Amino acid sequence: MISSNAIQYTLSHLLKVAFPLRQPIHFTFEMNEQHVSVRLADQYVLEFARFSDEEFDIFRAGKWPTPLRNLKSADGETDIPVFAPARLNGHPDITVESNRMKIPFDLITPSFLLLSREEEGCRNNRDAHDRFRYENSLAHHYGFIHLPLVDEYAMLLRKWVLEQLTPDWPLFKRTSQLIPTHDIDLFHRFQNPWQAFKSIVGRDLLIERNWSAVQNSFHEYKQWRKDTREDPYTSAIHELADVSKKNNLNPVFFFKAQIPGESDFQYSIDDPLVSQCISTLQEAGAEVGLHGSYGSYNDAELFCREKERLEKASGGPVMCVRQHYLRYSAHPNPPKDSTLQIWQKAGIHDDYTLGFAEQPGFRCGTCHPFPLYDTENDRATNIIEHPLIVMDGSLFDYLHLNITDSNALIDKLLYRCQVVEGDFIILWHNHLLSRSYRNLFENIYLPLIQKQTT
Repeated sequence: MISSNAIQYTLSHLLKVAFPLRQPIHFTFEMNEQHVSVRLADQYVLEFARFSDEEFDIFRAGKWPTPLRNLKSADGETDIPVFAPARLNGHPDITVESNRMKIPFDLITPSFLLLSREEEGCRNNRDAHDRFRYENSLAHHYGFIHLPLVDEYAMLLRKWVLEQLTPDWPLFKRTSQLIPTHDIDLFHRFQNPWQAFKSIVGRDLLIERNWSAVQNSFHEYKQWRKDTREDPYTSAIHELADVSKKNNLNPVFFFKAQIPGESDFQYSIDDPLVSQCISTLQEAGAEVGLHGSYGSYNDAELFCREKERLEKASGGPVMCVRQHYLRYSAHPNPPKDSTLQIWQKAGIHDDYTLGFAEQPGFRCGTCHPFPLYDTENDRATNIIEHPLIVMDGSLFDYLHLNITDSNALIDKLLYRCQVVEGDFIILWHNHLLSRSYRNLFENIYLPLIQKQTT
């Protein structure tokens, strides 16, 4: 069973999403082996069923008996899996007596396991980049990766409480936001004539056999020879910022902060063009964060060096991060720190890393910002996670979706974010605005962004 601290943490998120009041709703709770009883605003009691120890192990292992029981979502548009302890004999119903509601499902334990990323503790069966595999996740085992399950539970709580206990609470519903984010893995396409020749002839002509791309690339190369600020990857950064500004959105750009000679090096943070680009973005109101290099996710010294370099280049403190390749270590592996421990030591306030590379959707079970949980010390941290919902490469490189299917999946995920009043965070790389990727940018990314115009 999960601890008292874990229950407090999980209830805080569920109730914040369910009941967005001007002040967080006051609650206390008591627990025993079978129930968690939550007193809301000193008036109402929600009694949640609780897994036994054996059921906890079965659920966490992805072996809960099928078929799963489903309830209609609060908006009535989809099915939401719920998990009832066996002692309740199959098909229990919600009951209300006076001001007490008995909920015969364990909504707390699944929510905690998703929010805390406790399920990622196993060091086995990770991929080539030391990432927790989607195929090992609860979301995969139980088929809810395209549902923000924790938030869906919160919306069901809102519906049940407001309809059956009828409190007179003025809700200030949260406005769902679309947040564009951009990892600047590559700042230059062209760095010297030989490298440019390899890029154009080697990639565009020999690999992609695209004569139109070759012609366009030679045109871009000639522009770059006249003015290095006209490099297509650099220009793409400004185009992305302009698109966001035109559509009243607040983008976040993540820059790598490496210097020549380091592993994973692609561009120097000391390059005056990089500093100039960062200043231009900041003047336009965009946020700039650190794109932690490939090895920094479990190397505290390296991470702090990179953060200090970006702070020097940007002229101010760096508070947010996304790790390169979405690398994240949920638990320490001595002598290495966990990624969370590294961020805490470095003074990071916000992270945008947690999404699956292999599959768009809701890795953390939520699309609301929430504090990450330190499972080693059984406590919430002050680092706020902004879950990643869709990455460009997930659509094209992992799932190999065409434009129609990509848009259909994005629309499905976007709609669920809007229903639960959460944020849709998309990652689109700046080097995916040119060559053969331009068609994808114009027919997937731009239509999505333009839907949000106010």
